[in-house]
Amino acid sequence: MMMLSPDPWSWLMAGATAFGWAGLSWHCLRPPRAGPRHEADLLILWASQSGTAAGLAGALAEQLSALSPRLLPLDQLSATDLQRARRAVFVIATTGAGEAPDHTSGALERLQKAVPDLTQLSYALLALGDRRYADFCGFGRRLEVFLRNHGARDLLPRAEIDRACPAALARISRDLGKVFGAAPLPPQQPSRWRLIARRHINPGSPGGALYALRFQPEAMMPDWQAGDIARLTLPGEAGPVARDYSLASLPEAGWAELILRQVRDAQGRTGQGSGYLTRQLAIGDTVPLQLRANPGFRARDHAAPMILIGNGSGMAGLLSHLRARAAALPAAGTCRLFFGERSPAHDRIFADELASLQACGLSLQIERAFSRAETPRYVQDLLHNHAASLREDVKGGGHIFLCGRREGMAGAVLACLRAGLGEDLWQKLRTENRLHQDVY
Repeated sequence: MMMLSPDPWSWLMAGATAFGWAGLSWHCLRPPRAGPRHEADLLILWASQSGTAAGLAGALAEQLSALSPRLLPLDQLSATDLQRARRAVFVIATTGAGEAPDHTSGALERLQKAVPDLTQLSYALLALGDRRYADFCGFGRRLEVFLRNHGARDLLPRAEIDRACPAALARISRDLGKVFGAAPLPPQQPSRWRLIARRHINPGSPGGALYALRFQPEAMMPDWQAGDIARLTLPGEAGPVARDYSLASLPEAGWAELILRQVRDAQGRTGQGSGYLTRQLAIGDTVPLQLRANPGFRARDHAAPMILIGNGSGMAGLLSHLRARAAALPAAGTCRLFFGERSPAHDRIFADELASLQACGLSLQIERAFSRAETPRYVQDLLHNHAASLREDVKGGGHIFLCGRREGMAGAVLACLRAGLGEDLWQKLRTENRLHQDVY
C-alpha cells in the first residue's frame, strides 16, 4: 500500500476543481517522456518519487501545449539547457526527510558546479511534499535557493503543496493559466470498479489482519505495469477521501489486486480507508478507481538482477514485479526476496504462489524474517547476513526495490544497505537510478 491522502476529495465528485484530478491522472499509464531537444522557450521539469510530480508535469505540458514546452526529468537537465531557456516550470517532489527523489540524486549538485548565469530565466516552482515528515518540501526549497542565487526571477511565489492537495493544485493551475494565457485542463473522472473477491491472508497473526482484494472495471480493462498504483476514492465522515495502493497484479490476470492491512487505533476502531474496504464494502459493490503510473518503481530491465525488500502489505508492489518477471521467462534474470512479518506460523503470505513461480523456472531466492519468532529477526538482519552477495548483485547491474512502511522498516533497511554496500557502491546505485522505493 502507498501513502494515504486524507485531504477531502469532494471536489472530485462535484467536478469543482478540474486540474487536481487531471494532474494526478493525465497520461497515468504512460509517464512523461523527455521532449524533443529543441531550443525551448519553456521548460517543464520534474522530480518525482512516487509518480505524482511526473503526472502533474505531464498535465502541465498538455495545458501549455500551445507554447511547445520541452518536458524533462530534472536529472536529464543540463546547465546549458537551463541557460538557453527563457521560462521554466519546476514540479519538484521531496521524499523522506527533505531529500531529493532517487532519480535526481546529485542533479542539483551537478548544476551548482556548472555555476550557470540564469539572469535570463523566469520560473514557477511547484514543491510537493508531506507535512508529516521533517523538512517539508526541502528539496524544492533548496532548488529555488540555487535558482535565485544564479539570477533567476520567479513568475509566481513558490507553491508548496501538501500531499497533492487538489484545492492547491487547482489554484496553481489557474495562476499558471493567467501567466501563460492557457485554460485549465478539463476534469477526468475515475472509472468504477467492482469488488469481486476479498481474502484474509494471515488469519491468526499477532499483527494486523492483511487482506487481498480483487477489483474488475465496469468498462474495458486498462493497461498498467508492475509497480504502478491504484487510487481509490472512498466515502468518509467529512466527505470522500483518497487512498493509494500498490497494484499486486498485472492486467493479464483480469483484475486489479490490492493488499492492505486493516488498521486499528488504540480503541480498536478501524481506519477510514482500510475499515471501509475490509468490512463495509460488499462483494459486488463498486468504487471509483484510477490507475496511476509510478515510473520510479517500474523495472527497466528484466534480465538484470532484482533485489526485492519489504514487509506487510508491501508484498503488493514486490509481487507485481515477480509476476512480471515470470511472464518474461526465459529472459528474466535472478530475483531475491527479503521479506519481514510477525509470525512464522501465520504470516508466510503468498507462500504457495511464490513456490509455484520457482517451480515454473523463475530464479527466485526467498528469505523471510519474523519479529515474533522464537529468535526474532527483522529484514535488516537478513540484509546484513547477505551483504557480500548483495554487493555482487549490485556490482552486476542489479536493481533494488523497497516496498513497505517508512517508519520502523524503510529507514533501517536503507541504513543497512548503505553500510553493507559501502559508500561508493551506494552512491553508484542511487545516481544510476537503480534504487526504487515505494514506501508509505
